[in-house]
Amino acid sequence: MKTLVKSIILTAILGIISNITFAQNKFSVTVTVKGIQKREGKILASISNDMESFPQSGGIKSVLAEVSKDGEITLKFEGLLEGKYAIVLYQDLNDNKTLDMNGQMPAEPFGFSNVTMMMGPPNFQQCAFDLKENMAMDVNLFIF
Repeated sequence: MKTLVKSIILTAILGIISNITFAQNKFSVTVTVKGIQKREGKILASISNDMESFPQSGGIKSVLAEVSKDGEITLKFEGLLEGKYAIVLYQDLNDNKTLDMNGQMPAEPFGFSNVTMMMGPPNFQQCAFDLKENMAMDVNLFIF
């Protein structure tokens, strides 16, 4: 009986220690979409921590929001671990869940984190931000 009690206590202590040692804080990023010119469609956004496949990959999390007739559009990515991330988003005007292209240029509004002026397609480093706490940011939409 003493052995069973000791085993239970030891297991509980080890469980608490491992949770303290390996627990990582999870954070959220709230994005306000700026520069919406057409009040229709949906905003699709993804957040990535993969420098190699950004912005082509679907990212590690995606969110979707209807474009309202007025007011700001806000998206929220939750449950993210501390690290370096970048966001890409676009306004799906025709609900085909694809960024439509006109040749090599996007035909629908699009945007990236930390990019306020487009000088060609940005890379991960240009869009990246360090997530160490809950944060909020604006992302501007561009249309060509």
